[in-house]
Amino acid sequence: MGYGSRAALLADKKSPITNISQAEFIVLQPIAFIKKRCKELGLSEEFISGLTTGHKHPMLLEKWFFNKIWPTFEFLAMNLAVDGINSRGRIFADQKVQREGVNVEPYQDGVDLKVLNEYVSPRRVLSGQLEKRGVVDLIKLTRVAGHVGYVKASHYWAEGETLEAAIEKLENSGGQSLVIQKPGGAELESSPLFELSFADWLAKHKKRDSPLGDLANKRGFTIKGDGWPTYDNLQAYKDHLGIGDQPWGTTNALETAWKTYENFLKRKRSGDPVRKVSKPDVKKSTSRPIVFVKNVKPLHFTKRTVEKFIAGDEAWISWDARKAIPVTVTKVDERYYTFTIERPLKNAGNEHYLRLDEVRSTPELACINCVTL
Repeated sequence: MGYGSRAALLADKKSPITNISQAEFIVLQPIAFIKKRCKELGLSEEFISGLTTGHKHPMLLEKWFFNKIWPTFEFLAMNLAVDGINSRGRIFADQKVQREGVNVEPYQDGVDLKVLNEYVSPRRVLSGQLEKRGVVDLIKLTRVAGHVGYVKASHYWAEGETLEAAIEKLENSGGQSLVIQKPGGAELESSPLFELSFADWLAKHKKRDSPLGDLANKRGFTIKGDGWPTYDNLQAYKDHLGIGDQPWGTTNALETAWKTYENFLKRKRSGDPVRKVSKPDVKKSTSRPIVFVKNVKPLHFTKRTVEKFIAGDEAWISWDARKAIPVTVTKVDERYYTFTIERPLKNAGNEHYLRLDEVRSTPELACINCVTL
């Protein structure tokens, strides 16, 4: 357990072994003190392994030990670092570890773990973009039960263009942490922020009849996979678009969706109430009526042209080449006009989108250039 004698173990009132149930992590590898003592006594490494094996069986009989036991500090450190980067989001969509290492530094009341990782993007390397990022995690464990039971006291991390830059950044600035300081200097856990990944946010819009709905469903993608992966930055999602072929305008749709997602998170985290989006009031005296057009022959889509509109412009559409419906343009991209319906009143305010050549300036043109499937 890391003690020089049984008497020393029993005399430890600060972190008695009876507190083992309070431990967040149980590390079976003896720390440096035991290794040093074994070396002084001329004991082999096999004896040390035997000591750790002796802890396992009785502990595993207790359900509350499940998922707590770790074979070594190094193994625990690497897993805590991976959990950290997963919570922050991957740096590259196809990131691989190029260099890694773990330093374990015991101190009187616990252990300091420093994890070093340098990541690269194979796809960018193959395309001549030699990009890499270094990440350093500094994790402090405080012992609560002998020298095997620990809790995590803090977790700081830093990122740089190289591993050396990340190390220097951590040493100079102390890195980043979820821990904030009280006015008196004491540490206080920050209140949890509202969290929703971009992938989960997109999934909520799969039923939308708009470019956002197409993006959420990966409509038109040659490789759909299992949906959208979870990243924490726009560039990683742009890299993801490089896998397979996507419809024209997907990048712009992704950028627009990302901005909307960021605004959504800001509103949620600020504590401001969510503004209820209501349908615009459509007054009978001012709204345009539906117009029926006779003797119109629809134009083949290969012979059509495009009229230019901007957000806020009034326009017309037709589903059947006989009835022209008034709409108001709300959004424009390279492929679609997004608009809200004015009539019939029961559908007023509903949002749809159509191809650029299907939205027109007059009822007659709308019927001539009616919607095609």
